[in-house]
Amino acid sequence: MFITDFIQWSPLVSIILFSAIITFVLTWAYKKLINYPRYKEVNDRQKVLRKEMKGLKDPEKLAKIQTEMMDLSMESLKMTFKPMMITFIPLLIVYALLGKAYTGAAIGNIIAWGVKLPIVGTGGGWLFCYILFSLIFNMIFRKLLKF
Repeated sequence: MFITDFIQWSPLVSIILFSAIITFVLTWAYKKLINYPRYKEVNDRQKVLRKEMKGLKDPEKLAKIQTEMMDLSMESLKMTFKPMMITFIPLLIVYALLGKAYTGAAIGNIIAWGVKLPIVGTGGGWLFCYILFSLIFNMIFRKLLKF
């Protein structure tokens, strides 16, 4: 199978490539499926309200700001819920296929740190590496897509 051969050829390069592609698709999907101008507006308003809350002593004003913060948080959650639901099932399928491919290719630790650490062992497998590289690519693609 081509994917197994590619993974065995270079496990690190393959997981970097897979995480880049998957992260780009997810970032792009979120960007297209969210009403971004409104989402940015909600987040900016939340930042302003957080700054206002820091110096407040009046319980009535604090309660009013907290109520508005809660409403904005719910609106933000509703906006991100749609893309999450659309991408959730395909992402589970992709993770299952990647897990099967890396297991089938008999790849152990992609990144080895030489010492045995509690819980994590002697290195990072495909999932650890995927998470690490997807965090990096997520920051890069958010900057490139202005998201």
